[in-house]
Parts: sequence; C-alpha cells; structure tokens
Amino acid sequence: MSVTDPAITPAAASPSEAPTKAGFDWRAMVASPVFRVTIVVLAALCFAFWPLMIQLSKVWMDMDSYYAHGMLVPLCSAYLIWDKWDKIKATPVKPFVWAVIPLLGVLYIAHYASLSWMFLLLSLLFVLAVSLSVLFIAGWGWLKATLPATGFLLLGLPVFDRLIDSSTMPLQIKSTGIAYRLLQLIGYDTMRTQPTILYVDDYALQVAAACSGLKTTIAVTAAVVFFMLVSKLRWWANLILAVIAIPLSVAINGTRIALIGVVGAEEGMDAAAKFHDYSGYIALILCFVILGLITKRLEKWSS
Repeated sequence: MSVTDPAITPAAASPSEAPTKAGFDWRAMVASPVFRVTIVVLAALCFAFWPLMIQLSKVWMDMDSYYAHGMLVPLCSAYLIWDKWDKIKATPVKPFVWAVIPLLGVLYIAHYASLSWMFLLLSLLFVLAVSLSVLFIAGWGWLKATLPATGFLLLGLPVFDRLIDSSTMPLQIKSTGIAYRLLQLIGYDTMRTQPTILYVDDYALQVAAACSGLKTTIAVTAAVVFFMLVSKLRWWANLILAVIAIPLSVAINGTRIALIGVVGAEEGMDAAAKFHDYSGYIALILCFVILGLITKRLEKWSS
C-alpha cells in the first residue's frame, strides 16, 4: 500500500485526533529572513513614538482619564490576531519594499511631532506606521488580514479630545437628569438646583466633567467594535449593537450617579467619595456584561 493512501493520511484521522488551532512557531519565526528586518522596524517605531508611549503609560493608569480602558485595547488587538492566526499564517509573505518610502516619511514626521507633544497626530501616525510596517515586511495580504486589529488600536489612543470637549457638558446634563429621576422614583427628597447639581436630602451632589459618562461611552464603544469583530454578526445585528451602545452607557452612568447620591445621603460624604472612586469600574464591567449577553442573543437570532 502506498504511503499516500488516503486511508492512512492525516485526513483520515478521527475527530478526536483532529489538529487544534495552530499556535505561533517561534523557531520558524526567528529563522525567517524577515525577522531581522522586523526587529529593525520595531526599534524605529519605538524611537519615533517613544513620547507617545510614555504618555499612554500615564493616561492608561489614571483612574480619571478618558482612556483608562486603553490598557485592554492592545490585548484585544492581540486576540484579534490570534483569532485569525490560521488564516494570517497561510497568507504568503510578499514584502512590498516600496512601502519603506512612505514609512520613513511617517517616522520623520512623527519624530518632529513628538517634539511638540502633538498626541492626536502622533496617535494617527502610529497606526499608519504600523500598517505600513506590515506592508513593508509581509505584503498586501498580511496588511489586509491584520488591518482590523491595527485599526482597533485607535480606540485606546488619545484621538477623542475634540469629541470630549464638545460632548462632556451635554452628557453631564443627561446623566444628572437620569440620576434625578431615579432618586425621586425610589423615594429620596431630591432637588435639582442647577443642570449638574443635585441635593439628596442634606447631601450635595455635583456631577463633574469626569462623571459625565463619556469615559464609559468611549470604553463601551471600544467593546462594541470588539464584539462586532469577533462575533461575525449580520449587518442588522451589528446595527442594533451600535445603536444600543451610547444609550446603555449613559443610562448606567446615570444609575451610578444616583447610587453615589444614595450612599452620600445614607453614609455621608466620605463614603460617597470612596464609592465614587471604584463605581466607575463597576459601571464599566456591568456595561461589558450586558453587551456580551446582547451579543450572544443577537448571534442566535442572526444564525
């Protein structure tokens, strides 16, 4: 019998013996002729964007930052690569050497933008530089396959400052209104003396810019995009998920503010301050859980 007989080839293996999802072959990667080029490109990216990386280490660790969710974004991007790794690995590596010309131009501009601390421009240039690096090292096929993961990085970078400036006050007022109605509904003597100030019994609750709900909204937007990329929903299901995101984040933030008012009225200012510090993470986790449940339901409906 020939060794190529289908009866004894790997294709005839039982389902229990079927190969699992392929992992990274580190030895083959290091032995690849493009490995040294990749190291050089990574070093150039670190040099050009080092001020941005220092800034990110600060804003991602700041509890009051609008980008406190950012530390999860690279992990989500890595998951998107891992989830598609079999397909990506099967894509032929065909370096597009001409991409080095725009790549060097982007790195040159980024170096001088870093001297002026232009973080919006640096963030956009960083994503562009990563995309051009993939094109230069591996070619158009790899660029197309990795583009969702690369583009997702924008959701953890400081690119929303203008949106924050224009949206903070309206969201403050909206969240305050939701908290006011909830407090009245559960029976607290509540007054709204100004658009963003509530009195809950004898406790004065001022909804500051940091409590507008925009932090939650930006983080929830990132979560919605991630769920869209990994769940393979139909277009109408993706539309439902997108429409739900902002109202959900505003409603939960309003509920959070109402709970801060309850804690302040019942336990005093110090207890309310402590609850305020960690309640933002509770609200964020709650949003993620609700979005995950909605995504699972939409997957069943769209299957």
